[in-house]
Amino acid sequence: MPPLTFSEGFAIAAGLVQLFVAAVFLRFRHGRPEWGLGWWGATYFAAGVMNTAAPVLLAAMHSPFGDGVQLVTMVLGLSAMGALVAGGRLYTGHPRPGPWISFAATWLLYVGLIAARPLWPGYENLMANALTAAIFAYLGYLSIGAMRREPGAGHGIAAAMLGLYIPMVAGAAALGLNQVEMRYWSAVPFALAGLGVMSGTMGRMRAHLRDLNESLEQRVLERTRELRDIIASLESFNSMVSHDLRGPLGGMSGLSAVALSALAEGDVPRAQRLFEAVQKQSANLSDLVSDLLALARVSHVELRRQTVALESLVEESVQQLELSHGEGHARPVQVAPLPVVQGDKALLRQALINLLGNALKFSRRSAQPQVRVWAETHDGGVKVTVQDNGVGFDAARRADLFAPFKRLHEDRDFEGTGLGLTLVQRIVERHGGRVGAESQVGQGATFWFWLPATESAT
Repeated sequence: MPPLTFSEGFAIAAGLVQLFVAAVFLRFRHGRPEWGLGWWGATYFAAGVMNTAAPVLLAAMHSPFGDGVQLVTMVLGLSAMGALVAGGRLYTGHPRPGPWISFAATWLLYVGLIAARPLWPGYENLMANALTAAIFAYLGYLSIGAMRREPGAGHGIAAAMLGLYIPMVAGAAALGLNQVEMRYWSAVPFALAGLGVMSGTMGRMRAHLRDLNESLEQRVLERTRELRDIIASLESFNSMVSHDLRGPLGGMSGLSAVALSALAEGDVPRAQRLFEAVQKQSANLSDLVSDLLALARVSHVELRRQTVALESLVEESVQQLELSHGEGHARPVQVAPLPVVQGDKALLRQALINLLGNALKFSRRSAQPQVRVWAETHDGGVKVTVQDNGVGFDAARRADLFAPFKRLHEDRDFEGTGLGLTLVQRIVERHGGRVGAESQVGQGATFWFWLPATESAT
């Protein structure tokens, strides 16, 4: 075998670089499959095989097997260009149409060019180089667009190296290189383009890791805050168990003993009054246990998202309040037309029952109790408001409203467990929304919850 020429050595060196680039792309292709690194790996593997074996392939074309070798070389070359376009479109964020369509379209483009060779005799190589340069220019253009959408991710390096193909090949043509020398020389900018995209990929991966670290830190902060809230809730729960449960249970035990003593003495009226007090305490404890169970359920139950007509849901909530508190209890409720939202119907009904129940409870001492419900489009979602004309609350204590077991009014004035608004908050937050309230003492209260149009439920 004759010694290698300078151009052949150039091609082999470029081919080795291309095989290295292919190995890197194929190694990392599973990390971010949407970047099309597998296609880039296939591109540079095919190009690397052709360039490292270029002298052998060109010599074999003049052997008895020349036609077969030439066909294999053409298939490798067209496959490399097709994979280049498919991978380049994926890499720059263009998954449609699919990569196989891009691959096939590039193949057809080159096949059409080969079939049309009789139209420009003597200029076949010029047309092929022009088409390849146009493809590199197209990929460079896509990389510039990706650089604008994703700054600092290495797309600029990829665009510069892809664009370098055109002046390098044009310069070689201007120097008068023949077909074989041009074939060898074009391997160099092709390899440089691969190195540029590989460098850009490393930059994108670094940026991706940085974003992951930042999001991880944010998730850690959120989980830490949630744990603190849970600890605070447990502390409140312990306090509640020692006071709100043990106290009433002890009182019920004492009242029952006194009532039995009264019965033994024949004082039935006194015993009846005492047992009525026991019954009232039992009902309060039953409500507390029910709210605790509901709170536990809200935190763990799987959301069953569906289309929910809020207007119908408010009507169902009103009917439920009428059944539990007596006919006419919810008469003050006035409902404006309400929209349709996406969410868990049962949980949203529970939230509305709690808000409406609170509004009716705290406005019952007004001369003319009034509860209004309306909704409006707000901040890309739906904001539902429940307003009453009741006793209101001290705005300085707004932070305590949604804390479990914390009550802003005395038990002797208004009954309750201190869990109703906590339930509302948990339900809304599980739908990806938020809650709030505004009020002044003696001027009623306004409670609202906001649900996103597109849910990020947990």
